[in-house]
This record gives sequence, structure tokens and C-alpha cells, in this order.
Amino acid sequence: MHQRKFTFAEQIAFAELSGDYNPLHMDPVAARRYLFGQPVVHGIHPVFWALNSWLEEKPSAVMFRSLKVSFPQPIVLEKQVQFSSASKHPHHIGIELFCGGSVATRIEAEWDTSGHQHIDCLERCFPAPRPPRVLSEDDIEGDSGSLDLYLDIEAAAKLFPHLTRCVSPVQIAVILATTRLVGVECPGLKSVFSKLDLSATDSYDCRTLSYKVTRLDRRFGLVAMKVTAPGMTGELKAFIRPAPHEQDSYSSLKGRVHSKEFSRQRALIIGGSRGIGEVTAKLLAAGGAKVVVTYHRGQKDARRVVEDIVSNGGVADLSHLDVLNLDRDLAEVVASDQCFTELYYFATPLCYSAGGAKAVFSADLFKEFCDYYVTGFARTVIQLRSLGLRNVFYPSTVAIDELPMNSGEFAAAKMAGETLCSFLEKNDQEMTIYRPRLPRIATDQTASVVPVANQDPVPIMIKHLRSFRDASMARCRTASELSVTAGVKNPTI
Repeated sequence: MHQRKFTFAEQIAFAELSGDYNPLHMDPVAARRYLFGQPVVHGIHPVFWALNSWLEEKPSAVMFRSLKVSFPQPIVLEKQVQFSSASKHPHHIGIELFCGGSVATRIEAEWDTSGHQHIDCLERCFPAPRPPRVLSEDDIEGDSGSLDLYLDIEAAAKLFPHLTRCVSPVQIAVILATTRLVGVECPGLKSVFSKLDLSATDSYDCRTLSYKVTRLDRRFGLVAMKVTAPGMTGELKAFIRPAPHEQDSYSSLKGRVHSKEFSRQRALIIGGSRGIGEVTAKLLAAGGAKVVVTYHRGQKDARRVVEDIVSNGGVADLSHLDVLNLDRDLAEVVASDQCFTELYYFATPLCYSAGGAKAVFSADLFKEFCDYYVTGFARTVIQLRSLGLRNVFYPSTVAIDELPMNSGEFAAAKMAGETLCSFLEKNDQEMTIYRPRLPRIATDQTASVVPVANQDPVPIMIKHLRSFRDASMARCRTASELSVTAGVKNPTI
């Protein structure tokens, strides 16, 4: 069985070959806030790799009479991809690519001996990089256009030697152009490739790949397009990716809490650059707290949050912190202020948004979650405890109760995190760890191409921030009372 991992260097090489520089594939920071939470491999890239692997033992040239491809799951960089193939008859090939225990790509092709290649319709170079178009649904509906065909044959041969040896350069260029169509032209910036269905024709009258949107399903953001190219015609489908979720501004939240209800807090908010962490930072600052927002990759997002708070009268600062590499980062965070009264822990791995395979438990994915929700959390609390930290907010999840079919690893890791919280509290009577099981809340991490009910984070977090504050104060009073009682019983201490 063929298997491999796709690297970011190979991602760059494929973008150069195809002309598809969509930030979903090419910008690790921007992709944090997109559908999958991290860069994903161009859909056509593993298709070409799979066909190249299959053609390795083919001695003669082939022409695809039909090619059908679907992308049920994304393929993530640096994750193992496995190849499985089967044939219904001598001129048929079916391939499935597996990533993380589930089928990520399905390919079905029928082929024949190669005919005339008609390479005169190709630009034998790289397409010039272009920023993806930003289109509204109204722009997309009825959109049409054409793309020139490009193929730098030498570069293609380095990446896919057997594909370029066996398959017509025109067919390669046409298939390659579909990723540029989806990722750059239509739907453009906010796109996710879904399906491709091409058939061979005898017509070489045109020199470009022409497209026309034939259907837009606004309920699901699904776009269907008819495509016509030299020697090929067919249909492709793509989803309109949901835009990053914008949380409420600091100004709009100032009236939702009392101006001094969190004024005793010096809060360290790990993972406060977006999502629930961002909302928490703004609410605490609106209630009089001094907050430090940390980020791992999203410095720009964290700075935006802090500037929003500070420019409107709140007190906030930012600092880099990677919970998997704490020693240096945490020393820099605490150097500016030795006493944090509260820790809010919203550190989240990139794999959160990609999710797991339905009804399949991945040990590797579980470990990734545990690195953040168990090991990273424990190390953070233990180090800050030595500096006087007593109060910790650890967000858990209703997924523990509901067990969605594709969230077993996430739920299990959060359950392990809850157990860790109980252990830490049991062994330290002065510590309060508040661990609410939060519902599905509207953030970048819960975005989906299929409409899903996500709850407004603001009222939920206001309720839990107040409950956490009250629980911390109650624990503090109890500890003081116990200390006084112990002093009366043993006045020599």
C-alpha cells in the first residue's frame, strides 16, 4: 500500500504549478480562522499523487475517458495518507485515500490508449499568481468565465513523473486548472472543492477551460459549475466556506457586565486571540479586570483584541505562549507581572476544527487533544501554582454527555482533563478549578458548511464567569475560616 505525508514545501510547489494560492492552503495564520483550523492540502494534489502511484507500473500512455473525484474529508499537512485501489475491469481504476482513519478522497477513472495530445493549446509555464476573488452569493450565481491552460512540464515531471509520462499534457493541464478555478476564480477566496466529474470529448476547438455556474444552493452554500475544455467536459461542485466568525466588540460588551464586578482579577487568558477566549478577555476587562491575552500563532488577532480593549478604556496586554513549550514563554509572561489571580485556559490544538472520522477512534488524534487539554494544562497550572495562582477556569464540553459520532477523541480528552482537575483540587485545598461543560458555541472552531445551531457565547460566558468568581470567593472564605480555626486550636502555630 502506498502512503505518504504532504509537506508545506510540497504545498508551495503544487501552488506554483497550479496557480492556486488560496490562503486555505498557503497561509497557516489565516487558515486558523477558516473551516478546518489549519492549512489543508489542495484537493487535486493527492489526486495527482494517487494517479502517479497507480501509473508507476503502466508501460504505455493512457487517456482518461472519464474521471470522477470526491473530497469527503480534508487532508491535513504532515498527516499520514494511505492509498487503496481496485479495478472493476481492465480499463477501470478506483482509488480511495485515507487520512486519520476515514476516506478523504475517492477517485474513479476509466481510461483507454492515448490519442493526439494537442499540446499547442497549452502555455508551457507556470500561471501568474493572482489573489482569489472575493465574491458574494449574488456574484457567484450565474458567474461564468474562462481560464488559460498552463503546464510547466519539467516541474510537473519532478512532482509526478509517471503521470506526466503516461497522460496527455492537455488532460493534466485541464484537471490542474480546476483547482485554480475553485480556489481563485469561483467561488474564489471562500471555497472548498467538493466534487469533479469530467468526460473525454473529441472536440479541441477551444483553447481554454470555460466555466458557467449552473446552480447555487444557498442553504448549504453549494455551487455547481459546467466546465468545457480542450478534449474534456463535465461538472464540478464546490462549497462556499463560511467566513471567520467575528465576536462582539469590546464597546458593545461594556454594558453587559458591571464595571467593577471583576476588578479584583489579574487574569491570564491562554488562547484569548479569538473565539471564547476573546469573548472572555473582553467581558473581564469590561468588568474591571486586568487581562493578559496570550497567543501561539495568531499575534495579529491577539493584538486586535488587546487594541480593541485598550482603546476603549480597558486594561489589557498580550504575550506569546505555547502550552506545549512552556518554559521560556511562561517565564516571559510572568516577568512583567508576578501575580495572576486567575487562569482562563482556552488553548486548543489545530486538529479541533478538522474533527475526527465518524464512528472511528483515532489514537493519534486523541493524543493531540490530550497534549493540550491534559498535559499542557497540567504543566501550566503546576508552574503558575508555584507563583501563587489559586483560581482556574477550565472549559469542558457537553460532547462528554452527547458523544457526537465524530468527536470521540475530543470528548475523551476533555473527560481526562476533568479528571485531572479533580485530582489537582483534591491535592490542593486552596485551589479552585471551575470546569463547566459548555454547549456548541459560535466560534471559528465550530464553523460548518452545513448549517448547525451554535449558541451566542456572550450570555453563556457571562453566567459562567460570574459563577467562577463566586466559587473562587467562596473557596477563599472557606480557606480563611479553616486557617482561623486552626490558629485557635493551636495558637503556637
